[in-house]
Amino acid sequence: MDGTELTARFSYITNSLGFCGPDKASEEFLHYIKFHDNKQKVESALKRFEGLLPYLSTIAEKTGKNLLDHDVVEAYWLGNELLENFDDTDMKSIIKKLIARGLPASIGKQLIRDLPAGFVPHHDFNVFYVGVGKTTGSVETTLQNMDNCRIGWGRVAEVLKNELIVVTSTLKKRNDRFRFGDEEIKNAVYLPEMLPDIKKGDHVALHWGFAPIVLEDHQLKNLKKYSIMILDVMNRCTKQL
Repeated sequence: MDGTELTARFSYITNSLGFCGPDKASEEFLHYIKFHDNKQKVESALKRFEGLLPYLSTIAEKTGKNLLDHDVVEAYWLGNELLENFDDTDMKSIIKKLIARGLPASIGKQLIRDLPAGFVPHHDFNVFYVGVGKTTGSVETTLQNMDNCRIGWGRVAEVLKNELIVVTSTLKKRNDRFRFGDEEIKNAVYLPEMLPDIKKGDHVALHWGFAPIVLEDHQLKNLKKYSIMILDVMNRCTKQL
């Protein structure tokens, strides 16, 4: 799977729901996943996603890689070693890029002033610190939407026609501290054409109740690592919902 497909898989559900990106880009994404013959259209659409480009471009520039290299995309959505050398200056630069793409300047400037040390350009930074929906205005910034938008993970307990029964943890907040709760059973939507070989025991990524990929062992490990890292920084700062 190349970086273009990986990005398209994670972006499919938010575009289908009308949250971000150009209209009907999800149709181009699904076509690419099946046939890999419309790459230019897919990459053009991905660059129009309001919150995506600032992160991918910053990771690519910092590491000397191309925008849609697989490891650049993986770093943003799941986390990997490319995230290890970012500092507060890089994170402030991302927020400035987000302002240029729709994040209200008043919110962005406050985020820059209050930025605590320790964040990296992982998707969860956008979800928790910048705030889900703040750049596009398409959804409310609530605890439920944070849990939906973050990249979660779940172990497949049962495979149904277009649905998976997964064992997963949901986001909790108590006494102004975020944490992941105990494991519970939830339903997740999937497309058989995306995950034709999905089986019981696989671990899947979860994005807005949708399973876009089966996670390899190292991806699952990194996703947990960077998700917890982002929550730890959030729990040290004063920003609240």
